[in-house]
Amino acid sequence: MHMALKGFVAAAMLAAGMAGGTAFIAGPATAQTSEMHTQGRECRNAGKSNKAFERNYYVYFETNSSRVDPKYQKEFERIVKFAKGQKAGQICLFGKSSKVGDPAANTELSRKRARNVAAGLEAAGWPRSKMPIVAEGEAWGWLQETLTWDAKEDRRVRIRLSR
Repeated sequence: MHMALKGFVAAAMLAAGMAGGTAFIAGPATAQTSEMHTQGRECRNAGKSNKAFERNYYVYFETNSSRVDPKYQKEFERIVKFAKGQKAGQICLFGKSSKVGDPAANTELSRKRARNVAAGLEAAGWPRSKMPIVAEGEAWGWLQETLTWDAKEDRRVRIRLSR
């Protein structure tokens, strides 16, 4: 094994808490959320826009459901009004699901959730042609004291304005 690679493997094992080939897990104080948000190929948010385009909005769903709670319609109206005022070019939608069930089915569920949010934003006055959808599938999970497979935070659509 190349010397630099050996050093990397050793450092990774130490960082992961490996001792003598046995892994140990530290207590909940070391738990962190390490989920990465994508921007999507169709979403033009390059990260060099004003602060208004850095905010995320969330719509949460029940387990195995893509039904948007009607309580979000007023929020959709506010988002559309704000997007128009900021001269946004797009409203990008990123669907997620929990890890309960089949991964392929969860990807489709995340797509359905995003499409249903798109329908709500369209009803509020935003053109469907300006809403790229990214079905991100299963979320990494939010860590609190233990890894959860069906956390509310994982069953969501993230909404982000874009140029």
